Amino acid sequence: MTQTVEQAEAALKTAESALLSELKADCERRDGSGAQERRREEHQQSLRDDVYECERNLESAKRRQVEASGTHA
Repeated sequence: MTQTVEQAEAALKTAESALLSELKADCERRDGSGAQERRREEHQQSLRDDVYECERNLESAKRRQVEASGTHA
């Protein structure tokens, strides 16, 4: 599905919020076992990947908007 700029911005804001919330909780968390730490790191990486994907989607939506308007940025 093609996102509008507004939808892409909202998705990015949500993804960034989820990552920041996880990082804040991580600061208050005690160290766990090796397996727990690995799962935590994998989860945080997944959240970072989500943010990166949302950033790409936003840039893509902005390009489509510029192309549709017939102007160049």
